[in-house]
Amino acid sequence: MSRLHKPFTKISKYYDILMEDVDYEDWIKYILDIAELYDIHFTPMLDITCGTGNSMLPFLSKGIKSIGVDSSMEMLKIAKLKVPELPFVLATAQSLPFLHHFNLAISIFDSLNYILDYNELMQAFDSVQETLLPKGHFIFDMNTPYGLETISQHDIRQENENFISVWRNLYNKNEKTLNLYLTLFIKKGELWKRVDEIHRERGYTEDEVIMGLRKTGFKVLGTFKCFEQSTVDRFTKRILYVTKVR
Repeated sequence: MSRLHKPFTKISKYYDILMEDVDYEDWIKYILDIAELYDIHFTPMLDITCGTGNSMLPFLSKGIKSIGVDSSMEMLKIAKLKVPELPFVLATAQSLPFLHHFNLAISIFDSLNYILDYNELMQAFDSVQETLLPKGHFIFDMNTPYGLETISQHDIRQENENFISVWRNLYNKNEKTLNLYLTLFIKKGELWKRVDEIHRERGYTEDEVIMGLRKTGFKVLGTFKCFEQSTVDRFTKRILYVTKVR
């Protein structure tokens, strides 16, 4: 009988294997290129939903230090082992324990899509706004409803001789939510251990996100098809938002 776990708890020790195809160096280079368009200052910097710290390492290699925040203690423990010289804090995006401290906050890899209630998303925007210095910036990406529906059209399987992962996806068009059913099989000697988690994301339209940002004190400087510098359209799967405290 499989056991379901809270997202990013039991899978934390396997997260980096699951994400081994993600080019974090290229992702951060993209953010640096976009930031250059708006003359954004990177320090001090806050990495919200930092996970196991993969997004912090490329910045650190360029001399940019950050503070990492995540709601999963299990993920933060791995991040601290990976990047012991940087500080980490256990907190949600809706309740950040800082006040007017950072020039820049980032959140990447559709982490904010895990906030399923629109009012809670605005709480997160408001909390981020309070962490930033006057004229501070917030850069983040989010999946659109179209993007989540596209993900749901394909299950994902990844395997090697000691590890198998299967993502099965189910999209609810009325609620704009995607249930991602993750099953891991990890080889332990001659046996295989099974771990199951359910991950849920909600897709938000560009208009919904921009309205929430403006209500919580942000000016939207630009929106882009993620990993490009082109304009968002109805077929955009993931949007990068560049914002500034008004």
